[in-house]
Amino acid sequence: MDRRSWITLSFALLAGCSGTTKGKAGKKPRGLAGKRPKGPKTMGNLLLDSYITDLKQGPVKSQISAAKELGNMGAGAKSALPALQALTNHADAKLSAAAKQAIQSIKK
Repeated sequence: MDRRSWITLSFALLAGCSGTTKGKAGKKPRGLAGKRPKGPKTMGNLLLDSYITDLKQGPVKSQISAAKELGNMGAGAKSALPALQALTNHADAKLSAAAKQAIQSIKK
């Protein structure tokens, strides 16, 4: 199983967890009321980091796939813009087009 499949499967399994502790159902932990944790602690951020790594180091096929997925993420993938921008003038026309499309989708 490759890294992206593992991360996606893990995210799907964790999405069903309630995140509450015994005896405290319905209460939010202090300091997190309505705020989304930042950094690589969330599965979404791990997936985003995985796509950015694929953009920078992966083969062209993986780069195209990562660019399309980042475009599908929309504004949540703003941190990928520098890596996508670097690929807009790539020799592979499909990769260049995918990067440009992803940038447009993220900036909407």
